Amino acid sequence: MVDLLGWHEGVAVEMDLLGSRLLVIAVPDGDEIARRVSERLPPIVDPWLLRCQADLHPGFLLRPSPVRILGAVAFRQGWLAARNAACTFTAFGPRAVALPPRACRPAVLTEAAVTGTGVLRVDGNTAAVLALPGQPPTVERTHVHRLVEETIWDAIVQDAKKALVSSVAVAG
Repeated sequence: MVDLLGWHEGVAVEMDLLGSRLLVIAVPDGDEIARRVSERLPPIVDPWLLRCQADLHPGFLLRPSPVRILGAVAFRQGWLAARNAACTFTAFGPRAVALPPRACRPAVLTEAAVTGTGVLRVDGNTAAVLALPGQPPTVERTHVHRLVEETIWDAIVQDAKKALVSSVAVAG
């Protein structure tokens, strides 16, 4: 489904981010992750620990991000809930909502156009793009941007671990 939005090169991970359940699509930076692994520096998802790392190692925030964010999708039954969930992601990348056909009214598409929110109509296993997401506003990167990137990297790692454990359990 995210292929419809042009986000086919990324890894999709469902996660709680900033109080919203989202499907986030990102491309891991293999070189930066390899450097971090060699330095024994795992994802830093605790805001306080991230701040300590930044204070103790001022260059940390200048390092490349472990992931390149492609976008996020909020799956909900209604526009308001979907929009509110997707809007928590505004500063970090393109965002879209996935809604059932009954929720895809003309007023929704108008508001989506104004807010730059993409809209997917999902009917069972069929999806269609009604509006493509706009680019997020250009903002100066903050500690919060890095925390979000670290959190996404951690979610990708945790998802991979679950898949490995599941495959071993099936094989064993």
